[in-house]
Amino acid sequence: MNSVSRRRFLCTAAGAGLLAVSAEMVGTVVAQAAPRRIGAGRFGPNEDWTSGAYYGSLGTFFADVTGDGRADAIVVNFDTLTVRRSTGSSFSPNEDWTGGPYYGSRGTFFADVTGDGRADAIVVNDDTVTVRRSNGSAFTPNEDWTGGAYYGSRGTFFADVTGDGRADAIVVNDDRVTVRRSNGSSFGPNEDWTGGPYYGSRGTFFADVTGDGRADAIAVNDDTVTVRRSTGSSFGPNEDWTFGAYYGSRGTFFADVTGDGRADAIVVNDDTVTVRRSTGSSFSPNEDWTGGPYYGSRGTFFADVTGDGRADAIVVNDDTVTVRRSV
Repeated sequence: MNSVSRRRFLCTAAGAGLLAVSAEMVGTVVAQAAPRRIGAGRFGPNEDWTSGAYYGSLGTFFADVTGDGRADAIVVNFDTLTVRRSTGSSFSPNEDWTGGPYYGSRGTFFADVTGDGRADAIVVNDDTVTVRRSNGSAFTPNEDWTGGAYYGSRGTFFADVTGDGRADAIVVNDDRVTVRRSNGSSFGPNEDWTGGPYYGSRGTFFADVTGDGRADAIAVNDDTVTVRRSTGSSFGPNEDWTFGAYYGSRGTFFADVTGDGRADAIVVNDDTVTVRRSTGSSFSPNEDWTGGPYYGSRGTFFADVTGDGRADAIVVNDDTVTVRRSV
């Protein structure tokens, strides 16, 4: 008998003032549970999904703003925010979702903070964090969710660390990682989740690598990748998940490319894209998933644009957006 379950997906985003590997968003869609098919372990051939240039001067993003389980293509420009919906095999025509400018001086993000299965538009400015909810065809009016400044000197992130289906607001500073939980209409008070410094010299990330529905804290340093599991109210002790260096010269990412519910570790280098699968307690050995170079001049991303539960590899270049499906 079918039961209702939550399908989680991850997507990376590049925006003004952000590294392409530093913003992690988690969304949730409610779907009928089905037997999970684990991918074979590679990205398929190139597919042109836009038949022309599509990128934003203030950022290009991939997140499911419509709630159909497929990540859509979003570009942020000075005048407006444009969405091209994923059909599962291409991105459809441009749609204006804001009717005017909408971006943050300290970052623009897309994550499901309300728990309705659609990624919302979030901007971080010096004075506050503003949310515009997705209604499936546009972003609704501005809502102040923090009532004051909230951002991190080492990064601001939105991911569901509590496991309730709503992305929480996370800031990383020199002394600690602070979480403000989403209650669906605002972010709650500050909570210290690390009791001291926790960040990586090569990147700090939040993704569910254990498969329990809560995004974990990941730090990438020169010598190893460290994970601190989310307990739902704090991040646990350090765990070494690679036992040696693992990062990419063109980007390091965490997304579930296999479809088992756990975010895998992906590095992009000049010669190939390498995946280390999450076992739930470590990242397994290197696997070459492209058999050659694959990266974009305007960004490389991993998000499930087909709706099969596996994050696909997306590159944005001057002339088009190319997708290689996870198979």
